[in-house]
Amino acid sequence: MGVGHVAIDHLFSTRAAPAAGLKTAAQRYHQGVGGMTCNALVAAARLGARARLLAPVGDDAAAALFADHLAREGVDASGLRRVAGASSSVSAVIVDASGDRTIVNHRGDALAKAPPFEAAALAGADALLADPRCVHWAEAALAEARRLGIVALLDADTAPRDDLQRLVGLAGWAVFSTPGLQAWHGAADAGGLAAALAAGAEVAVLTQGAQGLLWQRRGQAVQALPAFAVAVVDTLGAGDVFHGALALALAEGQGDADALRFAAAAAALKCSRPDGVLGAPRRAELDRFLQAPT
Repeated sequence: MGVGHVAIDHLFSTRAAPAAGLKTAAQRYHQGVGGMTCNALVAAARLGARARLLAPVGDDAAAALFADHLAREGVDASGLRRVAGASSSVSAVIVDASGDRTIVNHRGDALAKAPPFEAAALAGADALLADPRCVHWAEAALAEARRLGIVALLDADTAPRDDLQRLVGLAGWAVFSTPGLQAWHGAADAGGLAAALAAGAEVAVLTQGAQGLLWQRRGQAVQALPAFAVAVVDTLGAGDVFHGALALALAEGQGDADALRFAAAAAALKCSRPDGVLGAPRRAELDRFLQAPT
């Protein structure tokens, strides 16, 4: 089960990052659907999960595009909640020749205008994935998951510190990007992981892209996992793919180290392909990748 953000993405591929004040030609353009939790669920579904998205969206044309995209990817879209008179989110995404992405996002007001979260929607879930974009839904969902004993993972990416303060301690797994841990703790280091554990998380993770990741379970030492080496084409959605794959691995009962390696491999394969989450791997190819000699 995913509780969080979905958005229209306008993707532009360029040879170089745009310079201020100048026009930049794009070699490719693609309109798609993104958003942190939406992408993560697509990745999880491609890897074999039964996935359902719970997300507030605008009462606009984007809602139908979201539902169509999720249906094509095998994700249950019945939890999309149209908020009367509200708008959906939209992003402009630029991916340069090195694979780095720049995102300009306008968050729709459906996130702030959403009605209270219906906790009963989590019934039957094996794992919960939440992001901080609709903070009152994420807070209610994480609290309910903790009450029910459901594996709960927070995608703690860049967000207002107050929002992260509300969420980190409720998550079983607090998974930070480097900017996310900086926003919450002030520095992206092992001290930030320890602070997340002290706040209430059972496991804290810091993803660092090509530098791999650090992670710590409460009561244990900090551990490191190197990144898989791939030829990078497009990093867009790699973090989301990591979170979706990790949530699935934990739901399957994989141990900490195996689940993190599984998720890191899925993210690496995604980075080797264009078009954001549409480059997320299927289960058979991920299994082959993991079994290949290193």
